[in-house]
Amino acid sequence: MHTAQSLEQDLVSAGFSGGETVLIHSSMKSIGEVEGRAEGVLDFLCDFFRDGLLVFPTLSYASVRETVDPVFRPLETPACTGILPELFRKRPGVVRSLHPLHSLAALGKDAKEFTAGHEKFSTAFDPLSPWGKLVSRKAKVLLIGVDLDSMTFLHAVEQWAGVKILSQKPLHLYVEDHAGNTLPVPVYWHTGAHSTRFHVAEKMLADAGILHYCVFGSAPSMVIDCCACCDFLMAELKKNPDLFKPEPKE
Repeated sequence: MHTAQSLEQDLVSAGFSGGETVLIHSSMKSIGEVEGRAEGVLDFLCDFFRDGLLVFPTLSYASVRETVDPVFRPLETPACTGILPELFRKRPGVVRSLHPLHSLAALGKDAKEFTAGHEKFSTAFDPLSPWGKLVSRKAKVLLIGVDLDSMTFLHAVEQWAGVKILSQKPLHLYVEDHAGNTLPVPVYWHTGAHSTRFHVAEKMLADAGILHYCVFGSAPSMVIDCCACCDFLMAELKKNPDLFKPEPKE
């Protein structure tokens, strides 16, 4: 049975102090038995990063659809990224960015500033969006029991490197803002299934000293520096824009 004390030692051993901005992708099942189960894990993480900024991806592409329900409601629309993000977004003090498909939820003293303005951009990964702020804040990504195929930040890196992955026409979606107003947000989405090939960068990043292996509970995990990852992979993608392109099916 993992405890708050043992999980703290895991994070300290992974190089965390608690003052960082950290984006967590997670598999609760892989963590194993923990006191308090999923809520216990969140209690611990919220406390450990109380002097930093704790961020989870609360993506909603599974439920916000142009022809079914095109409205993103930050307090109601579920996250399709696992139990921890779904429970986290409902917690007191957590602020969720207003993007129909690729929102982030954050907890920390400047969570409102971090999440602000996401609805103003026609692509979720604009450099001035919350995804871009991960770089300016020198954030780290912690992958708990999942591989790089879950690392949504790599879509941003592809876009910033000029890889031609955006749709030619936007999806016509909407967000309900914090005042209850419904705002149109045309979204140019990422075509192709590039995320199914993100794992090819694992060895490259590890060899460059940008990706470090660790454990969290029972989960094999990885820590990645956003700034170094961005610089390294943008250079690689400039040389080979097809780095993450899926192989053709036979």
